[in-house]
Amino acid sequence: MSVIENDLDEDVYIGLKLPLDHNRDGFFNRTKTSVEQSKYNIKNLLLTKKGERLGNPQFGSDLINVLFEQEEDVESKIEESIRSSVSQFLPFVSIVKLDINFSENTKNLVGIELHFSLNTDSTNVEKLTIDTKSYSNN
Repeated sequence: MSVIENDLDEDVYIGLKLPLDHNRDGFFNRTKTSVEQSKYNIKNLLLTKKGERLGNPQFGSDLINVLFEQEEDVESKIEESIRSSVSQFLPFVSIVKLDINFSENTKNLVGIELHFSLNTDSTNVEKLTIDTKSYSNN
């Protein structure tokens, strides 16, 4: 079955929603489309520090480390971290637009708005918002 056929089939699940939780239909909430699963995959990739994942220490991004660097031009380093991680681990995702917004109170809290499409349908652009505040509370 192709990706598009899987997305249209109501009986096919693509992956798991994060954070892992249970619902009335089973132990884990599941995703039904490749776009929905890609949102969880991107967020998981970007908020995982390199070296944090057992068995695959290269998985993740340097996004969180970049936020705490005492250097100029942090915005371009954030963009480079996101683009290089996505191209390495999610090559089927194309980043269309990337907006980075720093908190007025502290530069370590960043809101990222990522517009992306999948290689299977480049006309469908989706938006994903990542707030590093939720990561810093963990």
